[in-house]
Amino acid sequence: MQEQTERPGPGEPVGRASRWANARKPGDRSPWWQDRRVAIGAAAAICVLVIACIWLAGSASVARERMAMLEARAAEGFLAPPSTVRTERVSLGSGGSVSMGGGTPERLEIHIDARSKKFNLFRIAVLRDDGTAVMHFDRLQRDSNGELRFALNSTLLPPARYSIRVEGFTWRGETVPVGGISMTVVR
Repeated sequence: MQEQTERPGPGEPVGRASRWANARKPGDRSPWWQDRRVAIGAAAAICVLVIACIWLAGSASVARERMAMLEARAAEGFLAPPSTVRTERVSLGSGGSVSMGGGTPERLEIHIDARSKKFNLFRIAVLRDDGTAVMHFDRLQRDSNGELRFALNSTLLPPARYSIRVEGFTWRGETVPVGGISMTVVR
């Protein structure tokens, strides 16, 4: 039998020539974008970007929910108007205690006896039991009776135990502890 030789097709000589022209020489390196490490790095970067986008979408939805809750709360009002007004007089020396709340919203006026010749200006800090400052009144002066006065709405603070710390300002502007009282807020 005779072997049949195949005749090259019309595009084959050009195909051989282009393969021969594109053949790499032994010392040549492929371009950087054809390196396997570039593809792996790009895939890792895409994975990180996808995870970051998912995280951002989740945090944005949490922020939208929180904003909607705050807007609803602002529409109804943060503070309930007090139906009663009560006055409590306490002395720093006795380490008094004050309670507020327990039913209807009330306004509690606190009068702290601060008859000290050492200080003219005072700072009052309201702290939670864990020591976190909730609010403070800065540079308060005594009234003519020698008392520091301030008022709180019972719906302002969540139910918990608080301490009220009183500090006096020296002539240099530094604060010195004067005393404190405890406060309990109930609903």
